Amino acid sequence: MRVLVTGASGFIGATLCRRLLADGDEVSALVRRAGSEPAGTRAYVGDLGDVARLRSTIGDARPECVVHLAAEIASQRDARKVHEVNVRGTERLLEAMRAEQDGGGAPRIVFASTVVTGDAGGRVLTEEEPLPVATPYGRSKQEGERLVLGAGTPAVIVRPAHVYGPGGWYANELIKQLRSPGRLAVIGRGDNLWDVVHVDDVVEALVLAAREAPAGSLYHVADDEPITSCDFIALTARELGLGRPRHVPVALARIVAGRNAVDAVVRSARTSNAKIKRELGWQPRFATAGEGVADAVARLAAA
Repeated sequence: MRVLVTGASGFIGATLCRRLLADGDEVSALVRRAGSEPAGTRAYVGDLGDVARLRSTIGDARPECVVHLAAEIASQRDARKVHEVNVRGTERLLEAMRAEQDGGGAPRIVFASTVVTGDAGGRVLTEEEPLPVATPYGRSKQEGERLVLGAGTPAVIVRPAHVYGPGGWYANELIKQLRSPGRLAVIGRGDNLWDVVHVDDVVEALVLAAREAPAGSLYHVADDEPITSCDFIALTARELGLGRPRHVPVALARIVAGRNAVDAVVRSARTSNAKIKRELGWQPRFATAGEGVADAVARLAAA
């Protein structure tokens, strides 16, 4: 299969590209900087702000599937930038896909959304009910879903929970904070529930969505057992051989990191993975945070 991955140099994108290449797929990578593409992919330098470049990329790569990962993340403080990239950028990508489609129709698109859109008060999130939406990032992802599903091209939505693993925010933010002298890593009491999922299991879900999911499908992706944010962070500290993390007040964290980033951390939710298991046969390799965190820390140590 010919696959174009947007956001290919990111944490999930790079992991996905490696998996697709191992499966024998032909992988094109849309990246913002030359040389940042994953090894083995065909690089296209551009971003979601340039429709002409997007059209040229799609016309040249001729993807059978586009996996759309490129986005501003929840910690971005500028709501206008979140909207510009996550909403307007998705509009431009869809416009380019329609403009460059051949006689066989537009390629399939797999859109990486999120369940991390707002506080659910600890309730279980399923695909059958609307998500609580309370952040600019959450609103942008919900709008992106509406655009993708209404674009007239075969589309599948994948909504991961908090994604962790040997890289990304987990390595660059959480572990860095745990290794700092103060170990101020838990925001508030830390008794809020986190729905988490290892990056390898997200990639498996994206691959199944690209190959097997019916058009119009929507799937939540999380491991089998929610965990409190404090316990997840303490588990990571133990695997690193560090002392217990310390707590920082929510109000102070918002001053330092911004309201949007903190709201994503202190939300409380559980996410059901029953539908993707039932319909696509997805099974998490790392069913619990205990298994996944041990893997992530070991792989980081070996890198």
